[in-house]
Amino acid sequence: MTLPERLPILARSGRPLAGPSYVERELTAPVELCDSRGRLNPAAVGFSRRPLVRANLSGHWPRKKRWNFWNWIAPDFVFSVTLADIDYASFCSFTLTDFRDGAHWAGASYGRPGRFALPEHVEADVAFSGGGLDYANRADGHGLAVRFRGRAEGVEIAADLAVRRVPGDESLNVVVPRTPTRFQCNSKHAALPCEGEVRAGERRYVFDPRTGFAVQDWGRGIWPYRSFWNWGVATGFAGDVRLGVNFGAKWTTGTGSNENGILWNGRLHKLMEDLRWEYDPREWRKPWRVVAPHSGALDLELLPVAAHTPRLDLGVLATGGVCAFGRWRGRVRAEGRELVVDGLLGWAEEFSHRW
Repeated sequence: MTLPERLPILARSGRPLAGPSYVERELTAPVELCDSRGRLNPAAVGFSRRPLVRANLSGHWPRKKRWNFWNWIAPDFVFSVTLADIDYASFCSFTLTDFRDGAHWAGASYGRPGRFALPEHVEADVAFSGGGLDYANRADGHGLAVRFRGRAEGVEIAADLAVRRVPGDESLNVVVPRTPTRFQCNSKHAALPCEGEVRAGERRYVFDPRTGFAVQDWGRGIWPYRSFWNWGVATGFAGDVRLGVNFGAKWTTGTGSNENGILWNGRLHKLMEDLRWEYDPREWRKPWRVVAPHSGALDLELLPVAAHTPRLDLGVLATGGVCAFGRWRGRVRAEGRELVVDGLLGWAEEFSHRW
C-alpha cells in the first residue's frame, strides 16, 4: 500500500498546511519543549545548530514516544542499537548486518515502560542491562565510549567503540509541530568518526575513523496513533569534505518544519523545503532517489546492498517497513560549491506505525 504524503492528523487539525518551501525559525537559546500542561511550547518550534531543547514531556499517555538510536556504519557492515520507551512498553534492540554475504543478527529485550532512564537532554549518558543485553553509551572527553554485549541465534555479539565528536561540529535539531498536543523533537548527528570493533562469534568488524561513522537519532515527542515516515542518511568523506546529509518526508510534510539538512565539514546548512522521494518500497533493491526540487541543494540516489524489513502486528499495535542500506551517488550543493558524490555510505527507509 502506498502511504499518503502527510499524516492524517494534519487534515483533522484544521490548521493551514504549509507549502513545499518555507522559512523555519532558528533557535539560539535554551528552551523547554512543553508548557506546564504538557502541551507544545510555541517558543520551541524551529531548528538549531546544537541541542537547545529540554524535552520535558508529561501526561498524554499513551502518546509519548522517546528513543535514543545509534547507528555505526562502515563499508562492509552496519551495527545499530535502539533504546526506546513508547508508553505502552520499553525495549532495547540491536541489529548487525554484514554487507558482503548478507549475514544478519538481531535481538531485543521488551518490558514494561519506565524500565530505564531516557534523559530530557540529548547529550546525556544512557545505559541498559536486562534480557541478556548489556549496553552503555557514555561521554568520554570529546567523544563517547560505547559498550554492548548480547546474543542472537546462539552467537555472542559484542561491541567496544569510540565515537569522536569533532570540536565545533554542529548538528541538526528540530521541533516539528502538528497540533498543540502532537509534536516531535529530534536531534540528528551524522558523520561522526568512529573506531573500535564489533564481534559476532569469531567474526571481527573493525572501524577505521576515515571510513566508519556514527549516526545518532534522538527523539522525544507526542505522536498520533497512526503515523509513518521516510528517513535517509548519507555519511562519509567526499574528497576533502566530511559530509553528513539527513533527509526525511511524510511525518513533517505540511507542518512548515522538517529534518532536512547538510552537515558540510561540521557546518549545518538547513534545507527549508519538502524533498521529493522516488522509490518502490516493495522492491527495496531498486534505487531510491531523493531530490531538493526548489533549492537544488541535493539530488542523490541510493544503490542498495542490504535491507532490514521488520514487521510486528499485534492488532492494536503494529509496525513495519523497510530500511535499505547501500551507497549514495549524485550531487550536493553547499558552501558555494557543488560536490559530486559517489559511494557515500547510508540508508533510506519507509516505516508505518499503529502505536
